[in-house]
Amino acid sequence: MVLLGDLNGTMDDRALDGVTSGLRSVQSEAGEGFGFTWPARFPVARIDHILVRGVTVASSRVLPATGSDHLPVAAGIGW
Repeated sequence: MVLLGDLNGTMDDRALDGVTSGLRSVQSEAGEGFGFTWPARFPVARIDHILVRGVTVASSRVLPATGSDHLPVAAGIGW
């Protein structure tokens, strides 16, 4: 399973426990740097996530700004 998107909360946000408790963050497993994605001009929080279960995580990184107020994230995963 792969869930990705702007969750508007960190992995520690108790409001997201129902979603995040059974999944692993690719950034925590294989990420480069802090993984901060918001706000794009001076990122201080990781609220855009790629979360997985049942896959292997090879890499994760934050990509350059695209014009959004969030930075995009990418991950290398395998089955």
